[in-house]
Amino acid sequence: MADDLKAIHAAHAAEAKRLYQEARDPEEGAADWKLALRGARHVLAEALRASNYLSTIAVALMESGGHMLALRHFLAPPISQDQFKLLCPTWPKTSEKSGSPVGAGPAVAVAEMFAQWRDRHLTRWLDAGRKPTRVELREVLLALSPLIAAQTFATTRRNRLAAKQEQAVIELLEAKGWTRRPSRLIDRRAAVPEKHFMHKTRFATATTTPQEVDVACGLRDTLVLAMECKVTNDETNSVKRVNDVLKKAEAWKTHWGSFVVTAALLEGVIAAKDVERLIDAKVHVFWSHQLDAFSEWLDRQF
Repeated sequence: MADDLKAIHAAHAAEAKRLYQEARDPEEGAADWKLALRGARHVLAEALRASNYLSTIAVALMESGGHMLALRHFLAPPISQDQFKLLCPTWPKTSEKSGSPVGAGPAVAVAEMFAQWRDRHLTRWLDAGRKPTRVELREVLLALSPLIAAQTFATTRRNRLAAKQEQAVIELLEAKGWTRRPSRLIDRRAAVPEKHFMHKTRFATATTTPQEVDVACGLRDTLVLAMECKVTNDETNSVKRVNDVLKKAEAWKTHWGSFVVTAALLEGVIAAKDVERLIDAKVHVFWSHQLDAFSEWLDRQF
């Protein structure tokens, strides 16, 4: 039975990939790329301004950890968050995404690491003890904007599709007569009554911070379905998205036991082996191109 289920979902993964490829639009892609480049230039300009053209890195980070997105790309070579964390263990990695201020100690540590690893040619004004020229600033923008934009470009499309995916689930539930409730921390049983749902809410867990779920659906006997909506652009990205579902599923199972049932609604390019990992972890798998299957599954729960 498990092998049959995996074969069925492998076929769905192939269909999801085909639909994803067919939906790609060169004009939309060009517009997204233009927007990503503009955003990358803004990120670089803000970091340069906040750090007085890279001369006061610690001051900039104590203002906002978000400047690390730009600063990591001034290194030779530019490195990922995880790689920089290895170089500078005291750096709070989450501050880059949240934009929260970095403490003085870690900020100074980052500045020291930046001084060691920065691209000497691209930041040559620092060695000369002066402000950068317009030519040097233009060179920075031309060199680094595409690197940052390449990261945000794929995220833009994925987020757009994810928003549509979540909205499709909400519309399906409302069409079935379910009631939407305001989002709140779910810290007790029966927090989501039968045939009610919450969008972007959080489940309390014992050992980690509360884990956000895309859609929480109230089933019978105080059970709650935690539905994660995942869109991936490629098979490498699918590993990360599936890992996110598995991490949350484990945290919910540890804290709530069988009270919380985890599901994943998938779309895009997803490796069949990653779908198998979800199935092996007892996560219910559904597909955006076959939402009727999810609707029928819900009906069978009552």
